Order: sequence, then structure tokens, then C-alpha cells
Amino acid sequence: MENYRITIHHEGKVDFYTYSPPIEKLGAGRPLPKAPVFYNPAMKLNRDIAVYAVRAHQQLTGRNLKICEPLTGCGIRGIRFALEIEGVDEIVINDLSPDAFNVAKRNVEMHNLQGKIQVFNKDANLFLAENAAYGKRFDVVDIDPFGSPVTFLDSALSVLRKNEGLLCLTATDMAPLCGVHRDACLRKYGGVPLRTMYCHEVAVRLLISCAVLSAAKREIALTPLLSHSTDHYIRTYLKTSSGAENTNESVEQLGYLIHCPHCHFRQLKPGIARTLTGKCPLCGGDILIGGPLWCGKIQSREFVSQTLENAKKEGDKKSIKLLSTILEESDSPATYYDLHLICDQLNLPCPKLDKVMIRLKERGYLVTRTHFKNNALKTNAPISEILRAIREAQ
Repeated sequence: MENYRITIHHEGKVDFYTYSPPIEKLGAGRPLPKAPVFYNPAMKLNRDIAVYAVRAHQQLTGRNLKICEPLTGCGIRGIRFALEIEGVDEIVINDLSPDAFNVAKRNVEMHNLQGKIQVFNKDANLFLAENAAYGKRFDVVDIDPFGSPVTFLDSALSVLRKNEGLLCLTATDMAPLCGVHRDACLRKYGGVPLRTMYCHEVAVRLLISCAVLSAAKREIALTPLLSHSTDHYIRTYLKTSSGAENTNESVEQLGYLIHCPHCHFRQLKPGIARTLTGKCPLCGGDILIGGPLWCGKIQSREFVSQTLENAKKEGDKKSIKLLSTILEESDSPATYYDLHLICDQLNLPCPKLDKVMIRLKERGYLVTRTHFKNNALKTNAPISEILRAIREAQ
């Protein structure tokens, strides 16, 4: 580590250190050297929301928490959980990298948290397997990898409480999930993606579906509480409940997505064994079929509201803005309409989103903004009414 310099960072209520490449290696035109311990400042919003969401889980369950983070990096997420959430009894963090282990351990010691946070240096799946006994189960397991979380899903579920546990998942491999690499998505997530204007929501639903099927093997049902797509990643928070009946109800929320690339018709069809036709019911064109994926709600109004309240108490404007939009759309229909893409196809200038929304509301349709895209809306209006509203708003 002698070739790297120590850098002190501040995030939330935590001061912590990582190693950064030496200044002389950061010259113009040179590739950025790889730091020995991973810390990504761009994921601060992810960690901010995680703090508010786990705090909401503690508040809604009224139970003191045991938290597990098997891919900790420099340890910042686990340390923030310890310092910023009341009612946390124990946190266990782990990283395979010896350098990360040493940095995380030092950061824990900087805040005198040795009595609350244990630090381990093991393979993540092995570490989780060693904690799979019933007496060791965690209330929260947070999987935040570089890439896909699916490699760790089964192990994470083996250590999570079967009732009212909280599974937190991040996926950064957006190219497969958004349909750029279809075969890779099918291999990893067990579902076919679609390259549509609402591909980021499809990505969230594919991730949830994969987690639901993994949990179903253990007769555990998963219910989405909060999901968001931000920058280069997607994130979802899922609550557990046990039993065959609950698991069946969860699995029944899986199904397929029908999308017409010609007229923008789309429909979620729950049911794995359902027979799907190959023609669009509106225009008669050939349809695309994606999935299996999650067809139910991806937000819980109660959970999002509590998470938003926690963000407001901290005065976190960026998180408040994101969570407020998620709360607004929490009861909206699945998928969204990107006005820019639609207007490009119609060869029309794109009107202001508010004008289109007002016209749809005047006709009695449900319509909201969406956090997935700034210039997109969610609505139960048919595509013909959306096109009519766009033309009238010119």
C-alpha cells in the first residue's frame, strides 16, 4: 500500500479513509489506476436511501436489528447503519479483499464501534453459509456488488429472517437487464429483457422476479417495498414472509410483458403458464414478449412514506426529491411513456410534460410523473388518448 495515499472522506455522519492512487499517476490522458479498496462516491445516494429505508424497517417492525453486509469494501455502509439508525444491536460486515478488510476494520475502530460491528475477511458466499444457522439469522441483508447480485441471492436468503426480514439488492449490470445483452440477462436472471422506452422498469421487475423465484425454493415470499433506478444501477428492498401459501401468492405475481413496438401497446400478463398470442390487439402488428418478470407493485406506499419522512428529518434534498416522486407513482400502473421518444416517432416537438398530464387528468385518467425518466409519465390512459393529449399540448 506504500504506493497509494490515504484519503479522508465524509459521508452522512461518518468520516472514513480509503486509499487513492498517488497524485503523480493522475496526469491528463492517463487511465485512472485501480484503487486497492473500492469506494464509489457516485453511490452516495444509494447509501443515503439505504439508511432511510433500513431505519424505516426498524420503525415499522419495532424490532432491534441485526444487519449483514457481506460485500463491504471500505465499510462505509455498515458504519453508517451503526451511527445513523437507532435500534441496531449488531452489524456484521465482510470483504474477500485483505486490503478492504484492513481498511474497514480501521474505519470501525476510528468510530469505536468494535462492540457493535464485526469485520470478517472471507468469500461472501462462504461467509453467509457459515451464518445460516437459525439462531444467527439477520433482520437485514444488504447485497451491493459490482455487477449482478444473483451470485449471492441463495446465500443471502439462507441467513435472512423468514418473516419480516429485509433483503436489499443492487444491480449495476444494466446492459443485460435493459436488453442490450439479451442472452446474458436470460442466463443471470432467468428472464428475457426488452429494449423499450421503459426498459429501466423492466430491469427492476426482472431483478425482483429472480429474487422471488430464489426465495420460493425455501418457501419464502418476497414483497417489494421500495425500488428505484438511479444513474447506472437499480435497487430494490424486499420484505420476507414464510409459508407455502404466502410463497404461492408471491410467485403468482410473476408473468410476462407484452409490448408492441409499432403502436406502443403494452400489458403485463401474470401467470407463468399463460399462452400468449403473437399479434398486438390494437394494431395487429407483431408483438415482443419479455419475462418472466414481476407483474405486481414495486413500491409500498407505507414503506416509501416512512422512508421519505426519514429523509426529510435529515434535510436530504436529493433523496427527498427522488422519494417524493416514487411516492407519487407508487399506485400508478406499470410501465411509463417517454414523451421525447414518442414525439420523435411522430416527428413532433415535445410539449411540456405538465401540459400533457393536465389534459389526461381532465379526461378522468390517472396520471403521475415517474422517477425512471424526467420527461415520462405513468397513466392508465390508452395510447390513443396519450397521443391525442400530446398533439393538443403542442
